[in-house]
Amino acid sequence: MSKRLKQVLIIVLIIAFFLIYKAFLSDVTAQSIRDWITGFGTLAPIAYILVWALLPVFFFPVPVLALAGGLSFGLWIGTLYTLIGAVLNSSLMFWLAKVLARDMVNKYLEEKMPKKWWDRFMRAEGKESFLIVFICRLIPAMPYNVINYASGLTNIPFSKYTTATIIGILPGTVIFLNVGDKILDMHSPQFIISIVLVILLTLGSVLLGKTVAKKKENVMEN
Repeated sequence: MSKRLKQVLIIVLIIAFFLIYKAFLSDVTAQSIRDWITGFGTLAPIAYILVWALLPVFFFPVPVLALAGGLSFGLWIGTLYTLIGAVLNSSLMFWLAKVLARDMVNKYLEEKMPKKWWDRFMRAEGKESFLIVFICRLIPAMPYNVINYASGLTNIPFSKYTTATIIGILPGTVIFLNVGDKILDMHSPQFIISIVLVILLTLGSVLLGKTVAKKKENVMEN
């Protein structure tokens, strides 16, 4: 693909992003997504998977999608559909960054991510790159969309990236889908437990990330 064609496509994508976000996404909620999805009847699972595959490209918050999945399909079926949509989306964003908009994404992420973390992510090879993607996927506070684009700029093989993504997002997916499944009864013990699990996942994944990073620094010093 020529450089000029890439530039044209990037401009088109930027314009599309602002138009789509302004027209459709600025006030979208989990409930409105559920209402839209269920309107497709028996095709609702396909509609949900397509929404998951496309909306995060425009930096739509994925927890809202997960809550919509829990509301629409329940915990376990919703988890299955969410994983399919997330794999499709993470693959799409990975290749968009790698093939189409590498320079633009690189500049954007350098400004948004801490330099120490960014440098380590970009230099990572082999098992370390897999571990970094896996840990980032575990941490709910880490922007899912940013990880997708950032991974496309690294040397991590697509197969390892996809495997780390599936394993890494599974706990958070189940937990957020569980919140969506229980949110209609916010006073129930099950809903309170689901919120506690979100907090525990956040704290546990952050602690894991710090432990691995500290261990890595000790190895490098020795």
